[in-house]
Order: sequence, then structure tokens, then C-alpha cells
Amino acid sequence: MEIYPDSALSILESISSPQKLPRADRALYALLLTQARHKNYIALGDDSLIKTAVEYYGDKKKSVRAAKAHYYWGATYGEKGYTSFAVDEYLTAIRLMPVRDEFLAMIYDNLADCYEKDELDNVAMEAYRAAYQILKGKSGQIYPMRGIARMFLLQNRKDSALFYYQQALDCALADKDSSLIGALYHDFAMLYDEQKDYILADKYVSKAIMIMGQDEAANACLLKAKIMLNLDKLDSASYFFNKNVDQLGVNGKVVCYNGMYQVAKKKGEWETAVKNIDMYKILYDSIQIMADNEELNRLMDKHQLE
Repeated sequence: MEIYPDSALSILESISSPQKLPRADRALYALLLTQARHKNYIALGDDSLIKTAVEYYGDKKKSVRAAKAHYYWGATYGEKGYTSFAVDEYLTAIRLMPVRDEFLAMIYDNLADCYEKDELDNVAMEAYRAAYQILKGKSGQIYPMRGIARMFLLQNRKDSALFYYQQALDCALADKDSSLIGALYHDFAMLYDEQKDYILADKYVSKAIMIMGQDEAANACLLKAKIMLNLDKLDSASYFFNKNVDQLGVNGKVVCYNGMYQVAKKKGEWETAVKNIDMYKILYDSIQIMADNEELNRLMDKHQLE
């Protein structure tokens, strides 16, 4: 499960008639299959499978399996966007976890992510710090370090954010983890872009794009385009706004078309500018409806979490 989760999933799916297993084995099967799917980035769907494990292991007696059952139930809620229900299960998982190990740190990290989504920055910081204390000195410490840095950045404490991003980058470089190195270069670029230090921002975003694969680099290319626009390098800005526009979601497309409008306006290409601003307005109107609904859901979640 830990080293070859794809093989674990294959073995579990090869078990015929799992419903005929004894109750204890059926609960373990449900827990392991949910875990294997989650590790293989397969949508967990409804919660009927993991509930078999939750009901068997309960929420009274501490055990690793009980904690894992509630954690994966929380992950199932999280995928559906039911943040407050996910938080409930993560907190139960923390209470049931009998040891302070990497799995407990992962629960705290996911709990922090839920709080962060609902803009509960102080409790998110506490959860990231709890994960960091467990993982300190281990390679997994990079994840809560990034979380802590992001919280400092949201609080406009840029020096503290920079410190934790640098610590995380040093660890990623030592581990030679290219995916994390690319992500952290992107983090640095966003921080310097916010400080309006566009030269340094460009340096780091260029490094991120070089390391990231094509699918992962879409957001980095979008940031590069914005930086080029601010540096008044209009041809480069146009290139990067156009580069991955089809791969981006509706929010990314809105940023792209607005950016292409700004470029065309600066160049005096008025026909192109009009076409881009028209596309921007069409997309913006559609996301405004979605954003209103999402904001309502987020406020309801935030109220429940508080």
C-alpha cells in the first residue's frame, strides 16, 4: 500500500465476492480499498464503502484502523465539497489516533487545508504547525512548511513566508524531488510578484516552468504572462497568455483573455483587444453566478466550522 499502491489496488480488486467475507475482513477490505483508490487519485464516489469500516471500527476506542476509517470518510466528504463534514471526521480521526506518526501529520495537513479554504487562517496555521512538529526532520515536513509559509503570506508577513519557503526548498533540493522543487519555485515567484519585484518573480517562474511537465506548468505559464505584462515585454506576455489557454479552467481563461486584452490595448491592436474583452466578459458573467453560489456555500461552511 505504501510503496506500490497501484499493485495494492489491483490485488484488492481481484478479490471475488468481498461481501461474503466475515464482518471483520469485510471492514478491513473496505478500508484498504478506499485507501488504495485515494492513493491512486481515483474519485471515492459515495461513502457506502468506507461506512462499512467506520461502523465496524466505531469512534470510541483508539486504534489506527478506526482513525484511518474516519480520515477516509472525511476525504470522501472533502471530494464532494462538504468541508464542515470533512472537518468533523478529521477531528474524530485525530482523537482516535493512538500514535504520533506520519499518518497523524497527514490528517492535520488535510484539516489545515479545509480551514484554509474557509479562510480560518489562525486555526489553519495551528493545524499546519501540528503536522510540522510531527514531521520535523523528515522529508514529509515540506508539505506543512509550505502551508505555514502560505498562511504567513496571507497575513502579509512576507519575511516569515520567505523563511519557510526557503526551508522547504532546501529540503526538496536535498531530496531531489522535482515536482516539489517546481511547485516551490512557483511559490517564490508568486511571493515576489506580490511584492512587485518582477525581475526575481520572473527568475523563479522560469525555473518552475523548466522543471514542471507540460500539464503542471499551465498556471506557472499564466503567472509568467502576467509578469511579462508588468515588465512591458508584450510579445512574451502574449505568447504565455496564449500558450495553455485551452488547458485552463474558466477562472484561468478569464485571466488569460483579460491579459490578452491588456496586451492588445498597449499595442494599439484594437480589433484584437475588442475580441478578447468580449470573451472576457462572457466568461466573467458565467463565473460570477458560480462564484455567488460558491461564496454562499463557503460562508455556510465557515459558520458551521466556527
